Amino acid sequence: MQVLRDPQIISGFIYEEPVLELPAFTHCGEALCCCGHSRPPHTHEGFEFLYLSRGEASWHTAGQLFQQRIGEMFIAYPREPHATGPKPNSENQHIWIGLRLESLGPAAAKLARQIRRANVHLLPDCQEAETILRAIVGQVVDLRLRREWVIRALINAFVALVGQRLDIATNPSDVGARVLPYTLGVQKALAYMRRNLDRRLPLADLTAAATARSVPHFCSQFHREVGVTPAAYHVGLRLQAAREALRQPSFEVTMVAQQFGFSSSQHFSTLFKRAFGLPPRAWKTGSLGLGADAWPRSKPTPAMAP
Repeated sequence: MQVLRDPQIISGFIYEEPVLELPAFTHCGEALCCCGHSRPPHTHEGFEFLYLSRGEASWHTAGQLFQQRIGEMFIAYPREPHATGPKPNSENQHIWIGLRLESLGPAAAKLARQIRRANVHLLPDCQEAETILRAIVGQVVDLRLRREWVIRALINAFVALVGQRLDIATNPSDVGARVLPYTLGVQKALAYMRRNLDRRLPLADLTAAATARSVPHFCSQFHREVGVTPAAYHVGLRLQAAREALRQPSFEVTMVAQQFGFSSSQHFSTLFKRAFGLPPRAWKTGSLGLGADAWPRSKPTPAMAP
């Protein structure tokens, strides 16, 4: 481990070649940087993925300037010079890993091709990556038994997550996956909704998740960007998740209604029929292959009024 000793860095460390049995895992680290921190142009042999957990940061690479915000992932390509931007950064905190994707198996090699084809350097809505990255660094630091196996599994999960976010970013027309057109606050609210499908969410909680200045301001911004109210959008997400749960033979309608926070099975059935064109029991029968006529004929939308 190399401790980062720099007047512009409050605390930080980096591991080069952290696991000898995994040469494709080139480096990892974390740094809490002072306001105005700068980094000169540098390169890496593999891809570098930098997640921002605090503050803001700007990056300059490939002749472009990228402004990174909390929850976003900056991607530096192999042997591609990258540096902080010309404007002073605010105090910020990054956690990062370096990977030779082409040497990590078919899924990782596919991700490398996807990244190059999309020519993307900044991915939004990557909050879940922080947990995976911290788990990887934790395994590196603690030298735990069987850590190579665990790190491989965590890297595979990271590759899958980045691939998912890349699909969303490059296919913004997918139902429930329109991320890029939204401001950071709305993106945070949408991510919070997707993590909490088991209950109705108070507007105050969504406003806090979006770091908006007031409930009316958040509701107005959300409706302006998404086209529906936050409550309607969240109901749609819960109904979609409930519909998928009904595919399980052991999941009954009442159980699913309770699992996704609907006040009663009757209320759930009313909303379900309004959204998908038939009651949940009929849809469940069709989904299990017991009645082809029970399938809905229209494509559902995630924005359904409660």
